Amino acid sequence: MKKIILLLLLVSTKSLFAQGDREITYGFFAGGIYSKMSNLPDVIVPKGIYQGYSLEEEGKFGATTGFVINWKYPYANVAIQTEVSYSMQGTDLNYKDNKGLQYKMTFGYSYINVGASFKYYPIEGFYVGVGPYVGFNLDSNNIKYTSNAQQVFGNSGVYFEPDANVQKVLKESLTGKNYFYGMLSAGYEFSSNLSVGARYTLGLTDALTTEENGHRYSENKNKMNSISLIIGYSFDFDDLGNF
Repeated sequence: MKKIILLLLLVSTKSLFAQGDREITYGFFAGGIYSKMSNLPDVIVPKGIYQGYSLEEEGKFGATTGFVINWKYPYANVAIQTEVSYSMQGTDLNYKDNKGLQYKMTFGYSYINVGASFKYYPIEGFYVGVGPYVGFNLDSNNIKYTSNAQQVFGNSGVYFEPDANVQKVLKESLTGKNYFYGMLSAGYEFSSNLSVGARYTLGLTDALTTEENGHRYSENKNKMNSISLIIGYSFDFDDLGNF
């Protein structure tokens, strides 16, 4: 029975998309992106170790750009958009304690993103979309560390690891990885082939792995979420019969 229902759904969908004309375009987009990775404080300082400090995440701004192909079916007010894009995403982690120590960890990753969105046009030009994507991490150990340890404690006789040593340990202990996410989007496509849009991505899988280490860094579920604003331009395919 399930196979019959599935077959009927496939046939009806094919019949729907077989009617009328398609509008197939390809294009490019670019814009700004604000992202943040969750649960980083619990990775660096496990709960209950000590008190008298604050450790807070701060989102980072970056850039994004990509290439898209859009299959639009005007009679059904829907479209399928496939895309390959590049994005710069990450998080700053800021530490302060009651002894005056401060440090910053910068997780700065670059991704190639591949996915597809189902778009619905409630009115001409305006769309809302949703779809699955995967981000491939291109710079999985790009972590930077800076602190004021030497300035604060340099003459106290207390030894602190140089920033370069701490950064090396972080790179060896924490590895950014590929992750899956869902995208919600909305935008407007002008008749001049220009478009503007806003996107929200919700991380669905862990984006950071904690390797075996002796520094109390612990494994956690670290999701990467982002908001972006983009501007795009599209071109019409001359021969729709090729698609």
